[in-house]
Parts: sequence; structure tokens; C-alpha cells
Amino acid sequence: MVLPEKVSKIKTFTKNERDLKLKKAVASLKSIDKKTCRLIDFVGECKLKPIGTPYYVIIKSIISQQLSTQAASSILKKINQYFDTENSIPKPEMIRDTSDKELRSCGLSFSKIETIKRISNSYSSGKLSDELLYSMSDRDVVNSLCEYKGIGPWTSEMVLIFGLDRWDHFSIGDLGLRKGVEKWYGLHRDDKMKIQKFIEKFSPYRSILSWYLWASFDTENWE
Repeated sequence: MVLPEKVSKIKTFTKNERDLKLKKAVASLKSIDKKTCRLIDFVGECKLKPIGTPYYVIIKSIISQQLSTQAASSILKKINQYFDTENSIPKPEMIRDTSDKELRSCGLSFSKIETIKRISNSYSSGKLSDELLYSMSDRDVVNSLCEYKGIGPWTSEMVLIFGLDRWDHFSIGDLGLRKGVEKWYGLHRDDKMKIQKFIEKFSPYRSILSWYLWASFDTENWE
């Protein structure tokens, strides 16, 4: 894997600083237009936050590719039961040393097994790490992860939003987000170019808007 020659130092915040920054970001989004204001008022308080380490989100996102939430959750549950890891993801070395047949018994496809093992091998060898991803610019994160076969923009963007807490991403490949734009803004879900252009006005808080669009379909499960 070719690593970026330069990495950007990303500022981190305390919880109180982050909470205040998030409230200001939501207020900024509400000021953009009436439709966004209605969306935010419908969902309520923004509860966007990292769901785990970058490694956790990478593996979880690979498992979730092209699957319903229910199907992905079922596979994760089987993996947790097999490795006795409760609600976590097995350590890279555990996945690396597990046979494809055993991973297949958890419901993973062979292509996803190959991708997960590529990531686990890179983490085990030190070629990739959470610390390295934290230090990278958003563009370098996407470029580096997309060098792995089986990882594309959607998976990389989920890592940015839910693993690295980066706030300016809208994954145009996510059908749920495009359905949300159609529902709240009237743009057809299949007109990706128009949606991409439209979403630009929500920068630098496109991840937060994304969270609201997702949450608008299921307010109870986005705690």
C-alpha cells in the first residue's frame, strides 16, 4: 500500500468542546433554508458520534456492504458469538489466523472474507493503524483505504464519519441518503449529479446533514 507522503494534523476536541461545536454546526445548518430547518426539528437533537475505532468501522462497514441493517447485524452477532467478543470486532490477529471456512460459517461471503483479511493483515503488520488514519487528511484516508480491493468510497466515507468523526462528508453512493434528499428536498434519488451539486451548500457540515437524513427514517434507532 502506498501511504501519503504528507499527513495533516487533525485537531481533536474535548467532549464539551465537541458538544458546543456540534450545536453551532446544527444551528448553521438550520439557517440555510426552511426545508433543512424542518428536517432538523423533525428529528431533534443531533446525536452523531463515533461508533467505534476506525478499525471497528472499517470491518463493520465491509460486512454491511450491500446488505440490509438486519442482515448485517445478524452476521455481526454470529462473529461476536464465534470469537466471544460481545459487541466488539475481533482483533486483527484473530481474524488473520482464522480460516476462511470458519469465517464463512458466520455468514460472510468469500469476497468479504478476502477484504477483511487484507485489512487485518495490514493492521497486524503495522502497515495500517488507527493512529495513521487519525493523522491523515480526509482525502488521504479515502485514497489509502480504496487501494484495498473490496473497499470503495462508501466504506471509506463511513470510516470518516463514524470512525474518525469528520464532519464534511455526504456519501453519494448511499441509497438511504439519496432517498432522504428526495423526501426532504424533492430531488430525484437517481439524479446523483444534481444531488452532489445541491449538497455542496451544506459544507462544512455535510456529515451532520447526512446523520439527520438517515435519522429521519428511523428516529428511535439513531441514539
